[in-house]
Amino acid sequence: MTSRLDAATAQALVEWIERYTRTGGTAHARGYQGQTYLYEANGQRLIVKVALGTGVRGWFSRWTLRREHNAYQRLDGFAGSPPCHGLLGGRYLVLDYIDGVPLRDAPIADRQLFFDTLLEYIKELHQRGVAHADLKRKDNLLVIDGRRPCLIDYGAAIVQKRGFTPFNRFFYDLARQFDFNAWVKLKHRYIEQAPAADLAYYKLTRIEWLARRIKRAYLAIKPR
Repeated sequence: MTSRLDAATAQALVEWIERYTRTGGTAHARGYQGQTYLYEANGQRLIVKVALGTGVRGWFSRWTLRREHNAYQRLDGFAGSPPCHGLLGGRYLVLDYIDGVPLRDAPIADRQLFFDTLLEYIKELHQRGVAHADLKRKDNLLVIDGRRPCLIDYGAAIVQKRGFTPFNRFFYDLARQFDFNAWVKLKHRYIEQAPAADLAYYKLTRIEWLARRIKRAYLAIKPR
């Protein structure tokens, strides 16, 4: 869901984040886009993603936040990601705080329900013209109550453009396959042991094939 903050709340939030970062406030999390901060006021909990840096790094951080905001605009009403409240000042992306645990650290009480729901979310993403492209990173999936997934961090997402856009279509289709491949890999420790119904979603892309070959070559020459 996308819902804009009222002017007074947006202004208060910008003043808070600029004061908080200026005085060295503790970040909730860090990533390649910048840092995220937890804002709590009037019973509301928000995550603020901040584009940091100057020069090329600052430009890149702001560009990725704009891309992420564009993806969230396509996801209005989508149950599988945090509601978004806009991009303030071109550098502060505001999202609802989700009380979940990254998949990397979370036990899953009902794996069948979790991965069935995740697959439905991925399909809905694609129906809305968004491919996440980075679900292989377990930090980009939160586990809620041990059963439900929540997809976060759309900095690498590809949003399908309308009209004749062959390059965008190529990368969008590639990212869609990344999403399905990630689902199979996350669900099954050994892909070769996955049932046929799940393997139907898996197709090794040329990029993944090349990355696998490079990794194998590196491991072969790495000193033990």
